[in-house]
Amino acid sequence: MTELDAWVTSFAAEQRRPEEVARWAASTADAILADGEIDLADLRPLLLKAVEEHWYAFLDRLTLPAGPFELVPTARTVALEIARRHLGLPLLLKIYQRAQEASWDFAVQIVEEAPSDLDRAGLLVWFWTKATAWFGSSVEQSVLLHQTETDRIRQRGDARRFEMVSQALGDRSVSPAELSAALDGHPVNIPGHVALVAHALTADAIEQLEPAIGLIARQPGHPRSVLVRPGGREVWAWIAQGERPDTLDRTGIDAGSVRVTVGVGGGGLDGFVAAHRDALAAQRVALAPGRQQAVTVYDDVAALVLVSHDPAAAERFTRTTLRGLADPSHERLRETVREVLTSADTADRLAERLGIHKNTIRYRLAQAERLLGRPPRERAGDLLLALDYHDAFLRRRL
Repeated sequence: MTELDAWVTSFAAEQRRPEEVARWAASTADAILADGEIDLADLRPLLLKAVEEHWYAFLDRLTLPAGPFELVPTARTVALEIARRHLGLPLLLKIYQRAQEASWDFAVQIVEEAPSDLDRAGLLVWFWTKATAWFGSSVEQSVLLHQTETDRIRQRGDARRFEMVSQALGDRSVSPAELSAALDGHPVNIPGHVALVAHALTADAIEQLEPAIGLIARQPGHPRSVLVRPGGREVWAWIAQGERPDTLDRTGIDAGSVRVTVGVGGGGLDGFVAAHRDALAAQRVALAPGRQQAVTVYDDVAALVLVSHDPAAAERFTRTTLRGLADPSHERLRETVREVLTSADTADRLAERLGIHKNTIRYRLAQAERLLGRPPRERAGDLLLALDYHDAFLRRRL
C-alpha cells in the first residue's frame, strides 16, 4: 500500500463517522441555501439526506472497487421534487454547483492538512478528478430524471394549468375566459367559489391528496370542480359553489396524513383568487402542532389565522388572558369553560351531555374564575380566542 493509499483509507474512515457526515451535510446544505437565491428552505431535510448519501457513496468510491455509477436514492427524490414544483433545470444545476463549490473548499482544506511528505498538489488533483467525475455522473442522471418527470407532468396538462392559475393568483394577467379554458371549461364568472387546498404531512401521504379532495368536492349537490397540481405536497381545487359548504364529509380523511383547508370567495376572478388565498391562510392553523382536524374552514378560524401572523404577540395575549388557566394541569377546566361559553344548553342539559354532575360544572367554573382573576363570561370573546390559540399552538410546549 502506497502512502497515498494509506492516507485515503484513513481519511475515508474518519469521514464516515456519523458526526463528521452530519457536519459535512449541514455545511453543504447551508452553502446551497445560503443567500436565499435557491428558495427551497422547506426541502432542507431532504437536501441534508441527499448530501449524506452522496458523501457515503463517494467515500466508498474512493476505497472500494469501482462499479457502475448509481445516483443515490434521495438525490433522485430531489430531482423529481424540483420537477413536480414546476422548477426548471437551472435550479437543479445551481444546487449541484453550490455543492461542488463547497466540496472544492473542503478538498483544499483537507489537502492543506495532509502530511507534508505527501505530494499535496498531486493529491489535490487526484481528489478533484474523483469528485468531478462523481458530480458529472450525478448531474447527468439528475437532469435525465428531471426532464422525464417534467415531460410526464406536461403531458398531463398540469404545467399549463398551474401556469395559468399562478398568473390569476399573482398579477391577474389572465382573463376569466382564458383561465376557464385552461381549466377545461371550469366556470370562473359565477357568483361564488369554494377553494380547497390538500396538504400531505409526509411524502408518503402525497397519493392521498386527490382522494381527500374528492371526498369533499364530489359530494351530492356540489357542482363542477377542478384540480390543479402545483407540485410538492399539495393539490388545489375549486368548486363552483357560491356559498360556504355547511356539510363537509370529513370521514375517510386521515388527519395524521392529510389536512384539507377550505376558503370561500365571491364571484368572478376576484372570488376565485380570494377563496384560494383564504384556504392557504387557513393552513397556518390547520398545520399547527396542537391541531388534529382533517378539514379546516377559513371562516371558522379567521380570527385565529389573523392573530397567528404575529406569534410572539399572540402568545403574550394568550398567556395574559388565560393566566393560571394555561397551566398544563388544567386542561379539563379549559374544556369545561369552552363548553359553557359556546353552549346554549342549561346547566342541567350541559352536565347531562358531558356526563358529569351540574355541581361539578359549577365547581370547575369557580376554579377557572379564581385562576383567571375574573368571571369566565367577562371578555368571553378574548377568552375563547386565547383558548383556541393555546390549544392549536401552545399546548404541546407548556
